[in-house]
Amino acid sequence: MMKINFVLLSCLCFLLLLSGAHVEARNHRGSDRRRNYKLFLFGDSFVDIGNREATQNRVAISRQWYIPYGMSDSAHGYRPTGRFSDGLVQSDFLAKILGRDESPPAYRVWVNADDDGSQFSGVNFAVAGSSVFFNGSEVAASLETQINQFRDLVRAGDIDREDLQDSVALVAVSVMHDYARISSWNSDDEFRTFTTAVTDQIVTGVMRLQRLGVSKVLVDLVPPFGCTPWRSRSNYYTTCDSRGNVASSMHNAALKQKLGGSDDVLLLNLEDIFNSVLQSGTDLSRQFNRKFTPCCDSPDAENGYCGMVDSRGNKQYNVCPSPGNFFYWDFWHPTQAGWRAVMQVLEDPIKDFLGI
Repeated sequence: MMKINFVLLSCLCFLLLLSGAHVEARNHRGSDRRRNYKLFLFGDSFVDIGNREATQNRVAISRQWYIPYGMSDSAHGYRPTGRFSDGLVQSDFLAKILGRDESPPAYRVWVNADDDGSQFSGVNFAVAGSSVFFNGSEVAASLETQINQFRDLVRAGDIDREDLQDSVALVAVSVMHDYARISSWNSDDEFRTFTTAVTDQIVTGVMRLQRLGVSKVLVDLVPPFGCTPWRSRSNYYTTCDSRGNVASSMHNAALKQKLGGSDDVLLLNLEDIFNSVLQSGTDLSRQFNRKFTPCCDSPDAENGYCGMVDSRGNKQYNVCPSPGNFFYWDFWHPTQAGWRAVMQVLEDPIKDFLGI
């Protein structure tokens, strides 16, 4: 009896010691708990899966609904689904990290659909062309508008507190239409002033999501703008445009300063990962035969775009035979293979951050 009491007392002391040291058990990777995370996505075309609707006729803003977009997407029958890639995009690969097959449904579809009884996995609010201050067009919901849509669903009870208890949001304002005017800026001071204003708004959005009950927030750092085909085309797709990279570096430095110390916020460093792909000799770089050159390109440098056709339906673009060998799909967006490589680098940090 004395021996049993000693064992019980020892166990009790050990538990009290753990409690006093604020030690908590973390879920082992591969556990089923990761499937309970609800995912909410905000941003632009890096994560949009169909919130930007198709137009009656094929134009640049609806190109994602027409071939050749989706040509590598076996999960959706190799057809375009409103994603700006030849296949899956960042939001899909993030969902896979959480144990899902693909991104949660687009807000546009989800709010108009009948409840089919399936398990709620989250909502994708992202709209191609959106940004912080400047929308790509009048139909692109800004980051603030997207968060307002989320807020309204929370207030109405369509997203309840149980859904938010284990929730993660991605803020991916990454294509950065706000910076479309960088070529006309004359000094670093102009860059710095504007990046301060843009990043302040992103921080405000993150804080709003946290106040609304989101438990964990991921935030994209922007990729190097000067290395996109849009900017490297003038260098014949061989090197980055240094001026374009100034804005992205300043933007990311500001976000690191403002959010880098937040316990419940994880910055996803797309800048470093994209640079690792684009630099020769790295493991990531060796995965792609073509790094700066887009797989889908138009010979019309001014008005052309991937998927463009003339009035007779004749193609005004060229598509590479093997998108998996290219990092970029079009002037801005990675291929499905590109996104897979990027998110594989981020998988462990994201799992560590979420405790899965």
